[in-house]
Amino acid sequence: MIDFDGEHWATALQAGLGARVWRSPSDHGGLMACFRAGPFKVAYPDFVIGSSCLNDAVLAAYCDGASRLGADLIRLQTPASVEDRRVYARHPLGSIAIASLQDWSERGWEKARRAANRQSRSKLQIRAGRPGDGAHLHRLYLSTLHRHSGVARYSREYFEAIAPHAALVAVLDDEICGFVCTGFQGSRACYMHGAHLPQARSHYPSDQLFLSMLRTARDAGLRSFDFLPSPRGQDSLAAYKRAWGGSDISLVVSDLALNPVRARGFSWALRLSNGLAGLRRRGA
Repeated sequence: MIDFDGEHWATALQAGLGARVWRSPSDHGGLMACFRAGPFKVAYPDFVIGSSCLNDAVLAAYCDGASRLGADLIRLQTPASVEDRRVYARHPLGSIAIASLQDWSERGWEKARRAANRQSRSKLQIRAGRPGDGAHLHRLYLSTLHRHSGVARYSREYFEAIAPHAALVAVLDDEICGFVCTGFQGSRACYMHGAHLPQARSHYPSDQLFLSMLRTARDAGLRSFDFLPSPRGQDSLAAYKRAWGGSDISLVVSDLALNPVRARGFSWALRLSNGLAGLRRRGA
C-alpha cells in the first residue's frame, strides 16, 4: 500500500501525472495535487482518498496552498457537503466502504469465503508489485477502459511510479493477469485501481486479489477500507464491492471557487466534455 502522505505518492503525482504538489502544514492535512485541465488549474486535497477531517483551519490552509499553486478552484472530497460561501457546486457521489476493517473476516461474506476456500488450489500467484511491473499494469488498465468505453486518465509513468509501493499482482504461467493498487492515509485505506485479463477469468484473479488486498490492509492495523465511487453505469462493480462487506456511505465533492469566473468556466467545460463522452459511449 502506498502512503498518501509520503514521498513515493508525491513523486507519482508529479512525475506520472504532471501535478504540482503542496504539503499542508496542518496535522490533519495531507498532500494537495494541482492538475492542469486545459486552460484551468484544479486543486485536489488528499487526492485520491479525500479529506476525513476538514475544519476551518484545515480549509484555510488548503485555500492558501491552492492559491500558491495558482489554482482556479478546489475540489473537496468529504463525507458531507462543505459549507462555505465560495462553494458554488456540490456533487453527491456516495461510496462503498468497510467501516470497521478490524472486525472484518472473510468467513462472514460468501464472496470472500469462496475466494479463501479456492486459494489453496488456485494456479495464481499473488505477489507484491515490483519495479518493472508498471508497464504491464498500464496495459491492463487501458484494456479495461477500452471494454467499458472509458477515458484514460493515468499514464504509464504513473503506474511505473506506484507499482512497487501500491500494487498486488496476480501471475498465471509467468504472466501478470491482474492487479489491484491500494493506498492509505492514517488509519484509512482505499482501493485505487484494478484490472484483469478476461481470458484469465476462470481463475478468479479479481477475487484472489481482493482477498489479499483486504487481508493486507486489516493485518496492517488499518481501521477502515473505502472502495471509492464506481464509475457511473457500472452497477455490477458496485455490487461486487458490497459482496466483500462494503456498505454505502455518504461522499460529496464540493467545488470551491478561488477565481469565480474561471472556476465556472471549468465546470461548463467539464459538463460539455462529459456530455460528449456520453454520446460517444452510446454511439459505440
